[in-house]
Amino acid sequence: MKVAIVGMGTAGVSVLRQLVKHKMFEHLQVDIYDNKKNMGQGEPFQNDSEDLLINVPVDMLSLNLDNIKEFREWYTSQDDFDYGDAEYLPRYVFGHYMKSYLDQYVKRYDNIHVIPHEVTQIGVVEEEKEISVKKIIVQTDEHDSRSAVYDYVFLSTGTFSYNDPYDLKGSPKYIHEPYPANRALDDVSERDKIAVIGTGLASLDVIRYVLKHHDQTLVLASRGGQLPSVRGEMITVTLQYMTRETFDEIKQNHMGTIPLSILKALFKKECDALNIPFKTLIHRRTGNVVRDLQYDLAHPESLGLLQSFLMELKDNMNWIWNSLTYDDQQLFLERYYQYFKENMNPMPRDTAQFIIDAIESSQLEVYAGLEKVARLNGHYQLEFESNQQDMTVDVIINATGPKKKLSQLDASDGLLLNMANKQIVQAHPIGGIQIVPESNEVISPRYGTLSNLRAFGQMTNGVNFERNGVTMIVQQAVNSVAQLYMQLTKSYDIE
Repeated sequence: MKVAIVGMGTAGVSVLRQLVKHKMFEHLQVDIYDNKKNMGQGEPFQNDSEDLLINVPVDMLSLNLDNIKEFREWYTSQDDFDYGDAEYLPRYVFGHYMKSYLDQYVKRYDNIHVIPHEVTQIGVVEEEKEISVKKIIVQTDEHDSRSAVYDYVFLSTGTFSYNDPYDLKGSPKYIHEPYPANRALDDVSERDKIAVIGTGLASLDVIRYVLKHHDQTLVLASRGGQLPSVRGEMITVTLQYMTRETFDEIKQNHMGTIPLSILKALFKKECDALNIPFKTLIHRRTGNVVRDLQYDLAHPESLGLLQSFLMELKDNMNWIWNSLTYDDQQLFLERYYQYFKENMNPMPRDTAQFIIDAIESSQLEVYAGLEKVARLNGHYQLEFESNQQDMTVDVIINATGPKKKLSQLDASDGLLLNMANKQIVQAHPIGGIQIVPESNEVISPRYGTLSNLRAFGQMTNGVNFERNGVTMIVQQAVNSVAQLYMQLTKSYDIE
């Protein structure tokens, strides 16, 4: 069987790790595709400044579901990076951890072939007079337009390109994507005033880097002005009410779905059982960043309870989220998602203190209510709901995060747009493309469910809602590879 892995970041390396573990791996020919920079590390974990920290503790991050300490053990055993007994490590260290396994497999197995080029097109090979897909063709952008035909393709190309909410892409001194952060200041003078737009996790990376390498006061601006919460004391949580068994029983009386009202009631029961002061915590924000971060730092136990509960929900989100109708999913996004977003991906405590110190020393200014950013007379005008805050800066760094919907994509996401144009993939109404939740099989408007094309990562965000973290991607890789080998075993008629 001939297999391709398109994209060799977290998902691609995880798929390969699962493939090589099986006794029938020798029956596969595996081609892996990515550019040289991202091969084995992916975009989020590429070589960059050591100021950019992973927002997950070292002891909670691993490509091995059976050993959550594997990353820690790898870090301890190697000699290239030494940050002591750190709780949080630079992002690029995790990238080298992933790449170490890729390099190991490539050296060990003759049936793994590295193709250091990005894939530009994916198509299908149809049998005559038959619509069902039998093979998948993959093409790169090499001068000779290299192409190959595969029995099975894993599509793991990473995140979409970044949002451009103020139509500034291509403007002078507008840095459209914040990574690599260590190149963000290449064309910035010492006198330039910089503004970062967006207050998610990416903005925290930019803040850490810019404040350590630029002397001017940094402006952080967004519509909401809310930073992520601070990580509390995490515990192990076991769901008592939001379980598969409960959901299956409820679905029998609601035509296979869970009404949002019932989901809310189950959620409240879980909070009560865990003694989580939910209302107090979700309404704790005052709009004063320093005060809000200080509150989080002072309440690690209650906040850790909430975050641990939400983390457990994320681990089970594939069947929870997809039990809702599209209408209820949209309603959740409009009414409740903001509260979950603030607490689902917390920042390290040291980062919170760093931001507090920067604000109190006037190195950092945070503004909410950003409505418009425009290029004017060689500078950028930031306009806010309160006109008294309007200001001018020289440089904009965009940290608003990646796009979510196919309708927002441009040439930067050409592969997926090309596949949509060929009706190989179709848009999910919430975001990304349609896949089967349990198996990551792509659902095509022309070919139906494609059992030999599996998609991972942010391109599946509508189905895999809030499941783009390392652990969740590894889980998906494990399930998808197991299904490949089931198919292979049948074809070889092996018990």
